[in-house]
Amino acid sequence: FFVSNKILRGNLRFKLIQPILSNSRVFMSDLVEDREKLADAIIPPPRNEKCFAFFESLGSPKYGVAPMVDGSELPFRMLCRKYGATMAWTPMLHSRLFVEQRKYRKKQLSTCPEDRPLAIQFCANDPDILLQAALLVQDQCDAIDINLGCPQNIAKRGNYGAFLGEQWDIVKALVEKLSQNLSIPVFCK
Repeated sequence: FFVSNKILRGNLRFKLIQPILSNSRVFMSDLVEDREKLADAIIPPPRNEKCFAFFESLGSPKYGVAPMVDGSELPFRMLCRKYGATMAWTPMLHSRLFVEQRKYRKKQLSTCPEDRPLAIQFCANDPDILLQAALLVQDQCDAIDINLGCPQNIAKRGNYGAFLGEQWDIVKALVEKLSQNLSIPVFCK
């Protein structure tokens, strides 16, 4: 069979014009005979200038501290920054609890001026509640991150995280609500 003329691999799209057998291992070097042809086969993805400008405004961070439940609180983030981390995420915060309970906010989120750049991660399935939570913290961080990857049972029961994967209407509403009403960018992962 023939592979489509464009295949996404990492951040590069390759034009493949040769047949590929389904049971064989094929490498780009097998498909393109010399480096000049290989260079012609690589098409860089289109560059979003607004995203790159934001990335550069943060100092072009290379090493990030991912959001980890009970693991990426302020002391750990600061320790990681001491040893080279250039960006960090908070642990996942529950947007409804964050809005409704001052005690939850105070206990779950701590930061300081040296804790930048910082993305604050929320789980949510209601755009209005997520916006209320994000508005409470947008001056304390550089971006809001919507958790679309949590596989835990609590996320299943609450209908957030990875369990929004097939509910694109909710995901779209969450992203649109934040992007239209916040002064900082919105991440999803």
